[in-house]
Amino acid sequence: MDYRLTLAAVLLLAACGGSPFPDATGGDDGEGDGDSETVTVPESLAVNVTAARYDATSDSLRLSIAGLDSSPALVTYQRNADLDVGGYRAYSIQEDPLDRMFVALARESRDGATRAVAVADGGQFGHYFGGGSFERDGNFDRPPISAATGSGQVTYAGTYAALQNIPAAGNPDVLTPPAGTADELLPNQPRQVRGNILLNANFSDDQVNGVVYNRVVVNEGTSLPQVILAPTEIAENGTFTGSAENPEGDNVDAITGNYGGIFGGSDSSSVAGVVHLETFNDDIDLEQEHGVFVLTQCGQPGDAAICDTVEPN
Repeated sequence: MDYRLTLAAVLLLAACGGSPFPDATGGDDGEGDGDSETVTVPESLAVNVTAARYDATSDSLRLSIAGLDSSPALVTYQRNADLDVGGYRAYSIQEDPLDRMFVALARESRDGATRAVAVADGGQFGHYFGGGSFERDGNFDRPPISAATGSGQVTYAGTYAALQNIPAAGNPDVLTPPAGTADELLPNQPRQVRGNILLNANFSDDQVNGVVYNRVVVNEGTSLPQVILAPTEIAENGTFTGSAENPEGDNVDAITGNYGGIFGGSDSSSVAGVVHLETFNDDIDLEQEHGVFVLTQCGQPGDAAICDTVEPN
């Protein structure tokens, strides 16, 4: 069987159902906590996610998806520690064996100032739903900038996790359907990816760029190409949105997509964001990846090991 043709037939992007005004704080449910600045996540990154509520302290996640996850609109996902990836907590929902299985990955920064989530199902009936969200408590606090060389140049590093609309091998966590159920009725579990990410930000020039590297399919070990996060502007409110690209060179799979996020905490001590890849494998059609990153600024407590090679701001 031609896997390329099979995936093209089974997994069509349902992004047309996305809301044009996703609210990262979930404020549209009338339950705003009053301490998170409302930030509009670009539709290219939110896709089908219209609201998100992640509480790391209570270990709870509620999501609103313009899709077929469950009801009411803001749905409580169940903690699923078996699907945790690289420090990101996993949550899932599947109403019954013939309903879609959604998996979400969420994390809050060590300073408690930023958080982000990515979610997707693995596809059913020729479509899938997915997207991401990020938010910040408080306002943008730019790092101090002086006349000293390198002032304002800041690095963030850590782990990356993602979900793809490619079925996980064997669909191990999908509810077991009744014997004899036709294959055409069955939902798929989204494939998971882990990796590393590094962002360099210059708060003097208001620019950020980076790379996602060491991308590997969880439980399969298949290596995936790195993703270049092209230079883009940091907005006045500490948010950013840019293009995701393939690295230069021959025999490299075409990569297209977007990334974005928000800086938070004292002196922008953390950053949280999401990545949406619309192509990343030339041998597969209609592939999609929804990734999430929550990173500590190098030089802050709990920063990544690679920060040992970075000059502090």
